[in-house]
Amino acid sequence: MPEDIGKIKKIDDTIVRARSLTTFLYSHTRLLALMRKCLGKDQVRAGITRFATAYLNLKSLLDNKKELGRLFRENKLNEMGYLKSDKGKNATKTVRSETFWKNVDCAEIAKRFDNDESRYKDVWEKIDRRWDNKLKTPLHLAGYYLNPYYYYPNKIEIESDGTFSEGLVTCVTKMVPDSEIQDKIFDELNMYQNELGYLMNSNLNIQFFSKAKWWLNHGTSSPNLRKLATRILGLTCSSSDCERNWSDFEQVHSKRRNKLLHGRMSDLVYIKFNSRLKHKRENKAKDPIEKQVVDILEDDDNEFITGVALAADDEQEEPKDPQAEGEKEQEQEVAPAELEHENDDDHDVGVHRWSASDPSSQSNSEKSILD
Repeated sequence: MPEDIGKIKKIDDTIVRARSLTTFLYSHTRLLALMRKCLGKDQVRAGITRFATAYLNLKSLLDNKKELGRLFRENKLNEMGYLKSDKGKNATKTVRSETFWKNVDCAEIAKRFDNDESRYKDVWEKIDRRWDNKLKTPLHLAGYYLNPYYYYPNKIEIESDGTFSEGLVTCVTKMVPDSEIQDKIFDELNMYQNELGYLMNSNLNIQFFSKAKWWLNHGTSSPNLRKLATRILGLTCSSSDCERNWSDFEQVHSKRRNKLLHGRMSDLVYIKFNSRLKHKRENKAKDPIEKQVVDILEDDDNEFITGVALAADDEQEEPKDPQAEGEKEQEQEVAPAELEHENDDDHDVGVHRWSASDPSSQSNSEKSILD
């Protein structure tokens, strides 16, 4: 959903301008130190996904709007000479642009637009489209219907809307092949609707149990419906946990470390995943979509520091041209030399990280030392 919303032209342009601004601020060590002094913290934040990172940084920019304006009025920043470059001029223009800040300020859709639906209609359509495609399947409808926490307080609305009962009927016919058991489930459904048998007054304890466990404890008078409800409500709502597990496997089983035995690799993933769960429980008060890092500069995949996503987007949209790629590589080689020539006492953070991660550059430096 954040990805779909990010494709709206106004929001996409805002993210690109914000990314260009933060990349400029993190390009030089002296500028970075001055920014941290003015803000008292880091500007860039890391999210658990790329698009979470984008919206976290938009919020961070909005929170630090006054401090950033004060930073770009500092005499020290003007004396450094960074604002005379093209990137510096664009960053100054972005910070002083009221249009940019208005676009950043539209995170809370309805509230920011004064409940004028015509102004946030495009975003609302994206949300509805994703909701209809992903969250209105028969399993979701049946799960909502059989969830006593939602069913009993909203019983009239749910019963009047036929889509919930249709989803339940679809699940019963697909998950229970025996027609006799199907008839028993529909008979027992009346007991659930009218709170008959052991279900009477059992909704008082709904909030203290998981919904599948609630059915195991209170559904003994309707055994067939109880079995179906526990199967549906026991399902996971998304594949996010599986994807996180696969991500841990990719980090452990890398190109450099690809000869691990299967048992050892599984143990390493088990330790990594559970240590993350332990850390998550210990930091429940923190934003769940924000990734915790010791130093934001260590987050090599953060596009709001490296600015790499700009090139990645261009590669996805346009076909690859070998000649153009060769020219880009030459420009990347020339740019660090020019920056070092301009500021001998200052080093580009991105170039420093590139040279440290490039084995060829390390070998060249070692050769020069030996010579």
